[in-house]
Amino acid sequence: MKLERAGVLKRYQDSFIVTGTINSKLQEEQLFNGLTFYNKVEIFYNRLLLLIQTLTNTKYQSYSFIPVVEDKEAEIWVKKVYKKVKGKEKDVLKKLYLELYEVLSRVKAVEVGIFVDRLTGYKHYGMSVPQLGEKYKKSVDDVQLILVCTIHQIIENVEKEEKTSLLAFLLQDTLEVSHLTKSAYDTYLLLLKGKTPDKIAFVRRLKTNTIYDHIVEIALSDSEFAIEDFVNQEDEQAITQAITSTNSYKLKDIKANVNDKISYFQIRLVLAKKNRLHK
Repeated sequence: MKLERAGVLKRYQDSFIVTGTINSKLQEEQLFNGLTFYNKVEIFYNRLLLLIQTLTNTKYQSYSFIPVVEDKEAEIWVKKVYKKVKGKEKDVLKKLYLELYEVLSRVKAVEVGIFVDRLTGYKHYGMSVPQLGEKYKKSVDDVQLILVCTIHQIIENVEKEEKTSLLAFLLQDTLEVSHLTKSAYDTYLLLLKGKTPDKIAFVRRLKTNTIYDHIVEIALSDSEFAIEDFVNQEDEQAITQAITSTNSYKLKDIKANVNDKISYFQIRLVLAKKNRLHK
């Protein structure tokens, strides 16, 4: 491995760690904050790319365009936002421009250039990573790292800056899943793409019960997570009635008072929903 031979990474058991020199440099530059932002970057960036593309196109009554990102969650989110701002595209775009200008003014010029050249608008397509590499004389890996670094800096500045209310809105409900474990978050992303628990278990080489644990964790964290995808209304009512009649939150007690077809997983999801609503 090139990075290992170059002394950038050092093998440790079954993984790698960043060497002292490079790690100190990253901390000094404060370019990356992966532990804090790893579960926000993709959601935030995809929403931003698609929102800019949508608003710049609809501003000119152009409604037939191919989404710049393939992300079901981002598409659903942008559609909801667009319904609220329809007819006000010019004002929203102006505010978005000013907020991006504000946060990007603190970022290095080359990083800003790469970030901006990646954006897609009306009759204008953002450059691919290889194209950016050619333009800025950098490797594909470097371009990808620079993009991630830039997004980290944007998020960090947005969370500190009260003036960036629109960009903060793009981040708003990503905070609800920010406390998920890394493994649960990976499952969450696959769920957003329409994958079933069994399919996710197969792809991730995990037990289906482990995926169920992740889904319960997600249901506790995400206020908009729909347990109806796993528990129909009739079964949810039966579980709720069992909780009331037994006056117990113990899985065993509830299971004994519902139909055999109802699983422990479904009971846990209903309990997670009740817990979330109570909070």
